[in-house]
Amino acid sequence: MTQQARVALIGLGKMGKTILHHLQKNKYLRLVLAAEVDLARGEAILRESNLRYAVAKSDEEVARAIERDAIALVEDASLALQAEYVDVIIDATGNIEFGAWMAWNALSKRINMVMLNAEADATVGPILSRLADSAGAIYTGDIGDEPGTIMHYLYKPLTEIGLEVLVAGKGKNNPLNPRATPRDLVEESSRKGLNPRILTSFVDGTKTMVEMTILSNATGLLPDVRGMHGPSAGLSDLVNIFRLRSEGGILNAYNVVDYVIGIAPGVFAIARSDDEIITSNLEYLKLGNGPSFLFYRPYHLPGSETILSAIYSIKYKEPVIKPKGYYSETVAVAKRDLSPGDKLDGVGGFTVYGLIERRRVSKQEGLLPIGLAKNCIMRRSKRAGEVIRIDDVEIPETFLYDLWRIQEKICR
Repeated sequence: MTQQARVALIGLGKMGKTILHHLQKNKYLRLVLAAEVDLARGEAILRESNLRYAVAKSDEEVARAIERDAIALVEDASLALQAEYVDVIIDATGNIEFGAWMAWNALSKRINMVMLNAEADATVGPILSRLADSAGAIYTGDIGDEPGTIMHYLYKPLTEIGLEVLVAGKGKNNPLNPRATPRDLVEESSRKGLNPRILTSFVDGTKTMVEMTILSNATGLLPDVRGMHGPSAGLSDLVNIFRLRSEGGILNAYNVVDYVIGIAPGVFAIARSDDEIITSNLEYLKLGNGPSFLFYRPYHLPGSETILSAIYSIKYKEPVIKPKGYYSETVAVAKRDLSPGDKLDGVGGFTVYGLIERRRVSKQEGLLPIGLAKNCIMRRSKRAGEVIRIDDVEIPETFLYDLWRIQEKICR
């Protein structure tokens, strides 16, 4: 990659602002366009970062800004969809509907797509991955978020040297409270500089379910049970806990995704070999006594490592992580008692949280993906803790819903 690759960054929230600063330090990438719905906030961030920019409201103004070696700051993110000026788009918005639309249009124009928008990826990632392959573009998740970190630093190298990954997962960053709402977390979110809905999605567990759905679809590893097990444990406990029930552990089967309360912000994989020489060498290297071994990375760096995904897409023409199939889904569960006529508010809200489920089960039972839940109207009553089915709600006709229905038909 001798010439600088041109990047469009969508969203200047906490992650977007961090990415912006890392882009300034990188010699391979050049930020040519930044999109922010709050234009005044976007201007303030670019000024504080000592970056030269020009507000642009048309394709022509974008082109002029880039030709003058300035960043085109736009309110309308669709202005990023210019293949002659943009090589890769980074979506750091977290808006599921928008993320799906942006990715579809970018890939259709053969613009590479880095998807920090985990909720959109978990909802329609399989169909977007198919589109990328057919268009000759790269669709990739974030190497800095847990699924990408696990895939790049653990799952891929372990499987490539011939080990079988029995369990892969993450430490959960917050105490688990499925009934948490944005109202409960106003003060904490303010201290952490987060939108209360984002923090709510962490605390109620939805984000963990979404992340492990992404990992499942990228690897074929499945949740052992709906919502996974999520034991409280330290590193020294993991190999013993994540064994089959017949071996004294908690699992019904191997080759699964899961999470742990107690090792955050790290990620892990438990793997084994059927080769005695390999097993003996891993024991010699002090990884344990076998037959299963723990591999662990004590951190993940969303925002800070994100630009590596963009570099991989351009320099090596490969994704860090993308769906290879449609194996799992994050389904909606009532956060409180719901009545006919109630409107669902989606991820990180007051009405629903998410649990990972095998796609086969989700399809068989007609479960509602949480990525489609926003603005759905309840047709039937649901008690808190009950899963919501597609026929329990009226789903708005949106681009996201259309795309999900296409995915239903053609992705396996």
